[in-house]
Order: sequence, then structure tokens, then C-alpha cells
Amino acid sequence: MESIHIPTLLFWENGNSWYGSLGRMRFFARPEQSEDPEGRQLAVQVWRGPLAMEHSQILASAAFPVTEEGLVRAAAWLEEQAAGMED
Repeated sequence: MESIHIPTLLFWENGNSWYGSLGRMRFFARPEQSEDPEGRQLAVQVWRGPLAMEHSQILASAAFPVTEEGLVRAAAWLEEQAAGMED
């Protein structure tokens, strides 16, 4: 299985959202303001493809800090989710 692609920190700091996929897993990520002292969080939702998010059931969601470390954690979490959908 290939690895997940996550845009750079600047992409998220500018408020952009992102759709992506790995294997059967599809995901949507967007930065959201948080009450957490760390500030913005990257909210991520995953579902099983091939349909668009609007036509699918969200199977998992998580939030990560909008930091370099947070992006690494988000990518690792997404790869775990993708591996679980290959069964």
C-alpha cells in the first residue's frame, strides 16, 4: 500500500480543506477553530469509497493540532484507518 499525502502546514494555516484517498479509504480534512489552547485543529473524517462523502457513512473522525507534529500524527492515523479497510 502506498502512503498518504497530506499538504504542508501553510496549506492548512490558510484555511484550505482537502479530500484524499488511500486504497478503499476516502477522507476529508479541514482546519477548524478550537477552544483548545493550541488553537486550530485539523478535523478529519473517513469513509469507505468509492462514493462521495455526501453519499457515504462516516466511519471515523479525529482532530489533530495544526502543527508539523499534528500533520505527522494525522497521516499516521489515516494510514491506520486505510489498513483497516483493506480487509
